[in-house]
Amino acid sequence: MSKIMSKISKNISNFSSQEVRTLFRKAKRVLRHPGLDVLCAPATLDFGRILVVTSKKVGKAHKRNLIRRRIKSIFYEQELYKKQIDTIVIIKKEGINLDFQQLKDILTGVL
Repeated sequence: MSKIMSKISKNISNFSSQEVRTLFRKAKRVLRHPGLDVLCAPATLDFGRILVVTSKKVGKAHKRNLIRRRIKSIFYEQELYKKQIDTIVIIKKEGINLDFQQLKDILTGVL
């Protein structure tokens, strides 16, 4: 793995609290789905990043972590970071029931 790919894979979802506040201010909603909302803003770095927001109302920790891992995996494997867009995915209660393929179709269709 090249040095740049290693850098991207480690930082694909790392945001400081200041960056999160700025991202929420600049982001525009691009998708409203019963299971999730997707917001996008121009990237602040030379590659796009993803922020996955899951409330405790969504489900137990193992379910929240599973959907976070799935979304980050799709973002990395489909190379959506190359589009230089910072993305926020807000998971709703119905979003826990989405399987990997449904999430992949939604994210690749929007981004």
